[in-house]
Amino acid sequence: MPHVVLLTHSPLHELIDKVEPFVVKEGGTVWRLRDMYLNPPGAHALAECLVVADGEPSRFFIHLTQREADASVVVRPYAAPRVDPIPSVKRMVALVAEAVREAHADVEIGPSTVRDFLSDRYRHAPDPTPAGWDPLLPERGLPRPLDWLAIYGDDHPVEIEIGSGKGTFLVEAARRAPDRNFLSIEWARPYAEHVRDRVRRHDLTNVRVVRGDAARFMADHVPPGSVEVLHLYFPDPWPKKRHHKRRLVTAEFAANVARALAPGGEVRFVTDHAEYFEEATGRFAADPGLAAARVPDEGMGNITNYGRKYLAEGRSILRARYRRVSS
Repeated sequence: MPHVVLLTHSPLHELIDKVEPFVVKEGGTVWRLRDMYLNPPGAHALAECLVVADGEPSRFFIHLTQREADASVVVRPYAAPRVDPIPSVKRMVALVAEAVREAHADVEIGPSTVRDFLSDRYRHAPDPTPAGWDPLLPERGLPRPLDWLAIYGDDHPVEIEIGSGKGTFLVEAARRAPDRNFLSIEWARPYAEHVRDRVRRHDLTNVRVVRGDAARFMADHVPPGSVEVLHLYFPDPWPKKRHHKRRLVTAEFAANVARALAPGGEVRFVTDHAEYFEEATGRFAADPGLAAARVPDEGMGNITNYGRKYLAEGRSILRARYRRVSS
């Protein structure tokens, strides 16, 4: 099977976290890296690829495996379903390996069975934005409050994630639950646009993205009693004491969360920062509209990029869950 060995001392999640989707065109063939997925506990990853040769598209995965012995990463076609090692596939293996090398300084190309398909002149263009609908809502002029039926075109339950980052949790959750609607609130414009592009590539019409301040958006735009689940995973803890005032979870925020949740709806909070965990859970517990609920063993924050990274580093992950009750 064609493969490339990447020589590195860095964990796999750090390598692929910096790799962006790309498209390479040479002659009549197009190679496209659409997305990358890290499998817990972080020793394996899959790169979703599309090759169009002579007008015929082929979709397959490239497998990246990190060896325990020396931390090197082996890049090869995923074995199921079987992929024929034709030249276009070998080139895709080479392109994925080169993309990882270009994205991270601690990577060198090692032994390879596709040496002729590697290139010292690696070039790629950003994956073009797909035509069609746009999940990114305008930053100005949104109704106060929003009408979810007008936004999504249906009355499915609504879930909100604050701080979606690159959208790992959001995309996977929306794909698993097409009968639920999801809203991403992300302050950083590059991340909001990245999530937007991922949502469009996967044609997740049950997702919308907002670029803005989460506390203000929850206060101004979310209809009362309309949210089934609020996901708050690894918010910035602002660890320095003089920055604590910038933390998201305040008494006012907790009250707005309780107001936004439907009866029986819940907020799920995850962090690796013990002091912020105590402060934030104290805010939620003090609100009369919220009551502590049992925390599931899995499924809260362990499928975000930060969750996978921190678990791989051996950090303690702290989880809490609160439900809306009648006040």
